[in-house]
Amino acid sequence: MYFDSHLHTEGMGFSDLKKLSETGIKEVCSLAFFPIEPKFPQTMVDLFRKLTEFETLRCEAAGVKMYPAVGIHPRCIPPDYGFVMKHLEEGEWLAFGEIGLENVTKGEIEVLTSQLEIAKERDIPCIIHTPRGNKKGATEKTLEILERLDFPVELAVIDHVNFETLDMVLKSGYWIGLTVQPGKLSPDDAARIVLEHGPERFMLNSDAGYRDTEITTVAEAAKKVVEVVGEKEMRSVARDNARKFLRL
Repeated sequence: MYFDSHLHTEGMGFSDLKKLSETGIKEVCSLAFFPIEPKFPQTMVDLFRKLTEFETLRCEAAGVKMYPAVGIHPRCIPPDYGFVMKHLEEGEWLAFGEIGLENVTKGEIEVLTSQLEIAKERDIPCIIHTPRGNKKGATEKTLEILERLDFPVELAVIDHVNFETLDMVLKSGYWIGLTVQPGKLSPDDAARIVLEHGPERFMLNSDAGYRDTEITTVAEAAKKVVEVVGEKEMRSVARDNARKFLRL
């Protein structure tokens, strides 16, 4: 049984969800993302409601246990986002995500910092996005913010890490998300990283949803890790670490 620690089930059809289950991906963490910039803060609140109240049931019907994460993605910042922050402060959440930086603007930094402050106060794990462009700069700024907040290492996973940013995130001590997807990491890349650095801080994900992407890459990467490293290490990066991070 595999665990995809970062995808977006809302952007996937029911047949896609069934394919996950049939491939052995029985548990997933589905992260909040709105594909256009919201005009109203209430849009994000309803998105969180949809994830937690409806999307979990749709996934269950397809044979997948879905754990929802909520939060404001840097590409989904609505006006008057304080309304959303109040909702986050008052709700009961498993995790915040997908939060992070895209263009490293002042507004993005403010929104990320506000969400991290809530998470630290309420002891909520955070799944933190890093962008395709300017990945190194955005990652450096993210780690700077986490350090300034003295954010607990066990409460954050820095996601979409690649070979450019791997060393700096390893030094930080935070969890690391390995996104296996064309244009990001290949199954061979993921296996190589686990072989060189051990399985302790890594978790596999696909970032699938909304686009014509490969949706079963966690299973493919897991099989490659078994070949290159071993069964025990595969269980860590393809299931156990995600469950530990989310406290399941």
